[in-house]
Amino acid sequence: MENLAILLLAIFLVAMPMAYCVKEGAEEVDKWFDKLPYAKQKVTKLHFFFHDRFAGKHNITAVRVAHGPDTEKSPTSFGLVFIMDDPLTERMNPTSKELGRAQGLYAFSGLDELSLLMSFNLVFTTGEFNGSTLTVLGRNPAVPHREMPIVGGSGVFRMARGVASAKLRSFNMTTVSMGEVDQAFIQSIEHRANLDTIEIEGIPIIDLSLSHTTDINLLVSEIGNACKIWGFFQVINHGVPLELLEKIKVAAKAFFDQPVEEKRKVKRDEVNAMGYHESEHTKNVRDWKEVFDFLIKDPSFLPASPETEDDEIRTLSNQWPETPPQFREVCQTYAREVEKLGYKLLELISLSLGLPSNRLNGYFEDHTTMMRLNHYPPCPCPELALGVGRHKDAGALTIVAQDDVGGLQVRRKSDEVWVPVKPTPNALVINVGDTIQVWSNEAYESVEHRVVVNSERERFSIPVFFFPSHYVMVKPLEELVNEGNPPKYKPYNFGKFFVSRNRSDYEKLEVQNIQISDFKII
Repeated sequence: MENLAILLLAIFLVAMPMAYCVKEGAEEVDKWFDKLPYAKQKVTKLHFFFHDRFAGKHNITAVRVAHGPDTEKSPTSFGLVFIMDDPLTERMNPTSKELGRAQGLYAFSGLDELSLLMSFNLVFTTGEFNGSTLTVLGRNPAVPHREMPIVGGSGVFRMARGVASAKLRSFNMTTVSMGEVDQAFIQSIEHRANLDTIEIEGIPIIDLSLSHTTDINLLVSEIGNACKIWGFFQVINHGVPLELLEKIKVAAKAFFDQPVEEKRKVKRDEVNAMGYHESEHTKNVRDWKEVFDFLIKDPSFLPASPETEDDEIRTLSNQWPETPPQFREVCQTYAREVEKLGYKLLELISLSLGLPSNRLNGYFEDHTTMMRLNHYPPCPCPELALGVGRHKDAGALTIVAQDDVGGLQVRRKSDEVWVPVKPTPNALVINVGDTIQVWSNEAYESVEHRVVVNSERERFSIPVFFFPSHYVMVKPLEELVNEGNPPKYKPYNFGKFFVSRNRSDYEKLEVQNIQISDFKII
């Protein structure tokens, strides 16, 4: 990701004495004051754009310099201080003509609401105001329109007073304003992460090499227990070549390191759902991440709409970028290896349920499995936003490769505490999804998980979502239900379910997404 940036439209109404003034020289300043009693007041209206870039790798214009003892725990980042030297431009495009710089500091000063104390100079570097400055000092609340007082100036703006009126025009994770996080990213207080470091043991690490030994029953038992107790586990000796695992992480970084204009050449939308995306929503809150998605089976097929009476099927195809080199080849090679692992895990889960190993395979003849590259850039306010909000996965299985940064958390079923999934070298993280919860009639449960972010290090992860064929009717398996354990769910079409859930990827909805609980038999 290039930068995190906020763009403000700023309009300044300035009143000052209309007396001749110069930029420097004590004698000339004295002459200016002699003329001041006879000067008329003049009102000047200035209009420009203010760019604040506070994270990323290039062209950072604001840096974090201080914080309070409890800033990381504060829902409003109280006590956090940034120093800035931000460009002022003639137009919204950051490459348009630069008019000057905004130099100073801002501090998060609200205990209970997101608000900043701004203290900075507008230093003009071109045109008739070249060398002159305006001084702004005041409160900057996180509202769509805000006003701040102009308390002075120099050069042609000596003794200026006025009002700075600002409006947020753009928050772009790839290229936002005065160090604040756009409201679209802010989680409600009860869902914000506690950033205190905690070490909790529990999520099992399972050695899949046992599948080639006489200890297969032990392996099946370990997987069954992990699915029942946690819904999550890590696997080692999984069969995916380790050099390939390293290559896919390198490929992900190379793709996301490109300029946003290059990535947007393969931007996905509601019509073409594969490719690059930077504004995904979870639970109607925008995620602090950017992604690249592609299908393992290309093309794949899904319903055109979630409406039950609509029988139209649409074709989904991959979009591949021209750069970086070998990106497509590495992604497809890795996906094929993880696909093999996915079938192996499905067989082990089937055995753990007391079913034949191939019991679930038929549901995946025309599978709609998708692979994703996730990039979570540093976040200036990690206590307010999440890389991915709390959610459960819709599919059967998810297989995740993650780097060493950490951030994935699982909500433990026993006490609902958020438990970090500690990165294990060369391991893959596995979780069962909603589909297996229904197939198993709740013997195994799909559990909530989320991704927290940090202010210093970017994070990458590569999940593969194992989805059944779009036409599969998902319902409790008949071998697992009886009079004493009746079906807990009504049948639903997987394709329709998946399409309905994905509507919130592009915009905030008025209602919560569809869940398997909507099909629960009470």
